[in-house]
Amino acid sequence: MEEDVPTGWVKPVAKPTRESLQVRVAELRAELAQAEAQLKAMEDDTRLEALVKIRNLMRAFELTPEDLGLEAPPPRRRGRPRKQPG
Repeated sequence: MEEDVPTGWVKPVAKPTRESLQVRVAELRAELAQAEAQLKAMEDDTRLEALVKIRNLMRAFELTPEDLGLEAPPPRRRGRPRKQPG
């Protein structure tokens, strides 16, 4: 325990000021934005790789989107609704 306690003179650390904290927050926000951009790029790359693998498997086994249950639902009618009888 006594080895962890510094002996002799310890350099005092200045108390952070409002401006220094604002600068630090701005630096961290910039770093976070950069890390988020890298993460998005990595996720996009991973998604693209997965889609390529899926397409290759579909070609190898001669599957269609319908075989995988990926049929698009019929388009919804646009315009005025039909008249109700009565």
